[in-house]
Amino acid sequence: MQTREEKKVNKAEGFMKSVIVLMISQVFIKLLGFVYRVYLTNREGFGDEGNAIYSGGYQIYALLLTISSIGVPNAISKLVSEKVAVRKL
Repeated sequence: MQTREEKKVNKAEGFMKSVIVLMISQVFIKLLGFVYRVYLTNREGFGDEGNAIYSGGYQIYALLLTISSIGVPNAISKLVSEKVAVRKL
């Protein structure tokens, strides 16, 4: 049986491994995004107009992603479950 100290060490090691995996994946994602952006910028026929369309679409996407990840789904879920609970009582 493990002591409390051993459990704390194992928990800390598991946490650090998770953090390292997340850091590596974020670096990889940023590199892929960079490569894609460089490809689009230098693609023949894409030009300034294509970059403007891409940037406009990306701004809308970033806004929607931010809204969806700040807790709005959780808040809506909570409100709906409260309404359902009130009607059932």
